[in-house]
Amino acid sequence: MESNAKAKTLGRYLGKDWKVVATGGHVQTLPHDRSLHGKDAKKAYWANQPDALPNPPWVWTDRGEKALESILEHVDGEASFWIATDPDREGEFIAWCLERLLRPHAREIHRVSFQEVTAEAVQDAIRNPTRLDEGMVESALLRKFLDRLVGYRTSKLARAVIPGGSASMGRVQTPTLGFVVDRELEREAHVPIPYFEVRARASGVELQVRFHETDDPEVWKNEAGRSIPTRTFKASLAQAGEGALRKAGKVEVTEVTRGARSSNPRPPFSTDALLQAAGSRFGWSPKKTSALASMLYEAGHITYIRTDSTRIAASAVQGARTAIEEAFGEDHLGKGDVGTAVKKGAGPIQDAHEAIRPTRFQDEDVALDDADARKLYRLVRAHTLASQMAPSRYLTARIHAAVEGFSRPLVGTVSWRVFPGWEAVYGEFRSEPDTEPPEASLEAGAVWPLDPEGEDAPNPELIEDETQPPPRFRRHTLIKAMKDGGIGRPSTYARTVEKLEERGYVEMEEGALAPTERGRAIWLQAAPLYVRDDSGAELFSADFTARMEERLDEVASSSEAPAARTWEEWRDEIRDLHEIARARKATGKATPRTQERLERLLENAPPGSEAPLDPDSLTEEEARGWMERLREAGVSPAPSSRQAAFLERLVEELGLSSPEAAELIGLEDLTRIQTSAQASALIEELSALREERLPPSRKQIGLIERLRSEAGLTEEEAAALVGESALSDLTGGREGSASALIDQLLERTKKAASGTTS
Repeated sequence: MESNAKAKTLGRYLGKDWKVVATGGHVQTLPHDRSLHGKDAKKAYWANQPDALPNPPWVWTDRGEKALESILEHVDGEASFWIATDPDREGEFIAWCLERLLRPHAREIHRVSFQEVTAEAVQDAIRNPTRLDEGMVESALLRKFLDRLVGYRTSKLARAVIPGGSASMGRVQTPTLGFVVDRELEREAHVPIPYFEVRARASGVELQVRFHETDDPEVWKNEAGRSIPTRTFKASLAQAGEGALRKAGKVEVTEVTRGARSSNPRPPFSTDALLQAAGSRFGWSPKKTSALASMLYEAGHITYIRTDSTRIAASAVQGARTAIEEAFGEDHLGKGDVGTAVKKGAGPIQDAHEAIRPTRFQDEDVALDDADARKLYRLVRAHTLASQMAPSRYLTARIHAAVEGFSRPLVGTVSWRVFPGWEAVYGEFRSEPDTEPPEASLEAGAVWPLDPEGEDAPNPELIEDETQPPPRFRRHTLIKAMKDGGIGRPSTYARTVEKLEERGYVEMEEGALAPTERGRAIWLQAAPLYVRDDSGAELFSADFTARMEERLDEVASSSEAPAARTWEEWRDEIRDLHEIARARKATGKATPRTQERLERLLENAPPGSEAPLDPDSLTEEEARGWMERLREAGVSPAPSSRQAAFLERLVEELGLSSPEAAELIGLEDLTRIQTSAQASALIEELSALREERLPPSRKQIGLIERLRSEAGLTEEEAAALVGESALSDLTGGREGSASALIDQLLERTKKAASGTTS
């Protein structure tokens, strides 16, 4: 296996008859050092035979040869080898390398893998060894060949475009850099919108003046066109409201609308969600969180840490529910379906493992010397238990109030928790909410005095401010962008962000990532060269990279995506794009991306403003100059064709009319969408709505039918497993009943196979 810590743990479980040895990671890699590997070190790719992947020479990693020697020093004659590298694509590649190297010394070789480093899981894996997963190996090889081809070819051109030392681009690295640079361009293009607000605290309740109604022509709107009634453009109106409150010293409640709300728990942690949670709660870098999670996994305290899945096994669900009932009572148990579903659209590779969870729910803490590791364990445990608990419940009161001498109302909302639900287990990681209603009377006609003001807390308070540009990415929010964009995988998230910093393409400013000049040059000068004029395909777009990731997953999980054919298709596509980039560099003409962005800015330029006579004939430098002038003049870009097409598809899928869709962002109809920011806001709203309504996919339906047949269940019996009366009632989406049913059927299949084996 890879890890020394894990090797020690397994040594305890397996006993003195076993020798457990760590490799320290990879043992072989592609040639990369010219002084050691000669001309192969410069090759971008190796030719392949028909219907076969390339067969390059493999060379030792820095510690690979010593690792093999440390294994063989325990061998006297032929031996039985059990390869227990990590249960993911990289682990399968290491296992493949080890099997080739150990074959001459082996009586037999077994592949074993386990989701958690516990005695039970390890011994079960030993009793049920498998063979190498050829699909996973081919997918890992294909990823390495593609990374090499893209990185070597494009980095060479980048060094010719960007003077001053080495420059590099990569299949995942460069699109990730693009998120950072594009966000910086948004920030630079941001035109602040001023506003005034008036706030007051009365009887402990926060209130705001509601200056306008949403249908008021003077209502304040943000960049996306969304109305915010508690803001106003008029300084005089805000000053009048603040003056009336200060003079009266009290407000009168005019209306109270009572209600209730609940808060549902989140699914268990996937890798990206854990990195995000630790980053936002504790301020930890992805690198630190990954190291601590590895420590917990290798010591046997949590399950495997590289996973896209948010589901946990039925046995783990039962263990969690037992712990919940013992600690909090039966009334805190949820339905038990959160965290049991295979994720929407996830194939066997993305969903190959469970979510990250404790291996023993009864352990409230773990015996490790590292305080941060223990804190991370408690977060994982709390989050997993919470996923199986009931929603928390709150009562709410929406307050309308009036102040003498001012015609505009004040509004505010108070809430108090009446049942903790999942929040009961999260006490260490969130502040406790109010659990009692305010002491003030919540009845119309009640008079509330304003609370005393403090030195730094005026009451009432007149706020004069302006909208801020979108925030820069932090390390953990950049990982979320990677996940949402479909680029990278759990094993690459943290390392990709590290590389951007190490290579000087981004730097930290006040805890956030800002692109350097070299980073901007990579994305804005070198990457745009790799774009087809005919189709608009961009080698370094998130869409293009996500498509590669999907094909890699298909190779790993399906014989319908042969690795050799996939390699040849991508190799030819990348070579063509590289030739296009070389030709475009030679002409100096503006790249398609730059031309498209300029056209979107010109579309929203005020009538009569200066514009280039022939935008299509501009050089890259000239086009960028025009873009800069338009941004400085406060022009926002029009929606992109991709945004427009996506909006059209979403509206059609949801069966909404133009006014119904546009109303989600406070517009009358879709023709009123004029800026990219408005389009983005509506896409976000529609995507959330689609998630709620999503039917099961054809892939889900086909898998359910196969598993149901294998389990010998009728359609009604299968549907009943998730509380539905018929399969036609199943819902899709991340938390849908179709995904929950797949998990139930897979669990039945696994138990049946285990029973047959024993």
